[in-house]
Amino acid sequence: MGRNRLAEERSPYLLLHAEDPVDWRPWGDAALEEARQAGKPIFLSIGYSTCHWCHVMHRESFLDADVARWLNEHFIPIKVDREEHPDVDEFYMTAVQAMTGEGGWPLTVFLTPEGLPFYGGTYFPKTRRFGRIGLLELLPRIVELWRTRPEDVRRVAENARRGLRSLFAFEARPLEEGLVDEAYRALRREYDPVHGGFGTAPKFPLAHRLLFLLRYGAEKKEPEATVMAAESLRKMAAGAIRDHLGGGWMRYATDRAWRVPHFEKMLYDQALLLYALAEAAAATGEATFRDLAEETVAYVFERLGAPEGAFYTAEDADVDGVEGAYYLFTPEEVRAVLGEEDGALFSAAYDIGSPGPIEGKSAPNLMRFEPKALQDRFGLSEAALFQRLETARKRLRAYREARHRLFVDRKILSGPNGLMIAALARAGELLGRPAWVARAEAAYRFVRERLTGDDGTLYVRYIDGERKNIATLDDVAALAWGALELFFAAQAPAYLEEARRWVAYADARFRAPEGGYRHTAAAGPGGVSVRKAADGAIPSGNALLAFVRAHLVRLLGRPEDAEALEALFTAFGGRAFARPAEHAFLLAARLVVEGSGAEVVIVGEREHPATAALVRATREGYRPHTFVLVRPPAGPEAEAWDRALPDTAAMRPVGGRPAAYVCRRMVCRAPVTDPDALRAALAEAT
Repeated sequence: MGRNRLAEERSPYLLLHAEDPVDWRPWGDAALEEARQAGKPIFLSIGYSTCHWCHVMHRESFLDADVARWLNEHFIPIKVDREEHPDVDEFYMTAVQAMTGEGGWPLTVFLTPEGLPFYGGTYFPKTRRFGRIGLLELLPRIVELWRTRPEDVRRVAENARRGLRSLFAFEARPLEEGLVDEAYRALRREYDPVHGGFGTAPKFPLAHRLLFLLRYGAEKKEPEATVMAAESLRKMAAGAIRDHLGGGWMRYATDRAWRVPHFEKMLYDQALLLYALAEAAAATGEATFRDLAEETVAYVFERLGAPEGAFYTAEDADVDGVEGAYYLFTPEEVRAVLGEEDGALFSAAYDIGSPGPIEGKSAPNLMRFEPKALQDRFGLSEAALFQRLETARKRLRAYREARHRLFVDRKILSGPNGLMIAALARAGELLGRPAWVARAEAAYRFVRERLTGDDGTLYVRYIDGERKNIATLDDVAALAWGALELFFAAQAPAYLEEARRWVAYADARFRAPEGGYRHTAAAGPGGVSVRKAADGAIPSGNALLAFVRAHLVRLLGRPEDAEALEALFTAFGGRAFARPAEHAFLLAARLVVEGSGAEVVIVGEREHPATAALVRATREGYRPHTFVLVRPPAGPEAEAWDRALPDTAAMRPVGGRPAAYVCRRMVCRAPVTDPDALRAALAEAT
């Protein structure tokens, strides 16, 4: 079999299709111009390398000679890696969701030669099944429709274009004072009190919603919000969505109880769950959440860590075409590895039943774990039980890794790396892990050096020395968040300047005249610009930018920042009012500026014991909206602080001792040098 036009690409996903009989073109001006010149419709297929159903459609249809014949003769077939082209994916995903009410990957879209969508869906089988029309039935219909009724097709495409424009032409209205409370009430209505999380199935972690609940609970003194977030994390951690042998988190569960996961592991999920786990550890004091954060970081460093310091994109779900085969066991297989007694113990503890719920097999989980019952059944003390299970986990993990090795997509993406930088910095700060902060700094350096052009332009992805495709708002906002969290974790004012730089970058390239920010600098096909603040699997770029800008308002007190933030809130106020739960992260940004947090500036040498004692006093309890800044009293570092935060320039030690200034919006109390006095001042201020 020959190689098609994808053979020169570097995307692992596109290279998977480089030997298809379909004559795929990569997305770009050349393919679009070819479609216009030929007057042929475009068959657009969007996916990514760790997507199970993308692999299924590949095997069934894109390796099939009959399907390839239809596509090659009658269409311009274009294949897109959604992670390389988030702009293309976002535009056409929004279009298909508007046309059909469903979305997901693989995304399949039929376009006019001008690039306007007129029909689409997700997975299509080769022949009709699962209640879905097959490609060998659908393709001839589309060809005949285009041949006999092209004006009708163009009319449908034009209506789709108008619908998309109206979709993003929503009402501007100020965020009302009680909208944050309404978002909490909406999440409470959606909350699953039995299994945690939100809704029924499929069920996604939605860690940004958990972050909103943790911060809302602390700010509003609403313990139920904290309970909802913490219990969701506990239930997920017990479920099969967590990899109990190797660490890390699957993308989502296909059932309500987290027992049947969709097995791919994405960098962005690890990042957002790490951030939520660190905040849950601070909010509850539970060691479980700290342990889960440690486990997550260990997985990310081992499996997704790039030697240059940044992080790879994802780990695949499939082995030899079977989704989850790497993770699944039968009781017989467990006994063969561990022996009869340890095999029976592990299967009882980790819910390895016969038959299991996934093609007769099971993914280890702790949903039915009852330590006391197992101690009695196997005659073990509590310590012996957990020691035996730990040994069993290690042996099964070694067996699993010898049995298979999962594919890792080694693209380095700016946006997901920004999220992981933010998470490592925040978790390192909250959990006292400076090595995590250092790794976040290394990843940030990589993005600045390898994914940023000489003119300051940020790019989407890096592979083997090549950066490609100009970044979207989501990517830029994620890097701004990463820089902001590094400022707090590393106490280095250069990172505050970096956060401001990324915000200015977004202002210059993405700000929309009608308010808020566009997903891309240029409009999409038909002059349509995607503009939204609702969260998906991750927070939207507008919400992330609002979160960062809210911190800048508090730190710098500049009127232009406050005005820009309020304009951003107002741009999406109508949508947030209609669907508050879907805008949880935007409203988390609102909590930053509305909340009772203080700014604490500790002036002293960082290594001085008295400085450390003051810092420890600020870490007691969970105050997510209190900012702690530690600036040196003199020297070049102090001058850098003066430039970045001029309001701190006059702050000095008191009587030769490190001093803490407790401020509200930079209106400060008299400095204190005693940790108990600092605790009292914080209690009064917050």
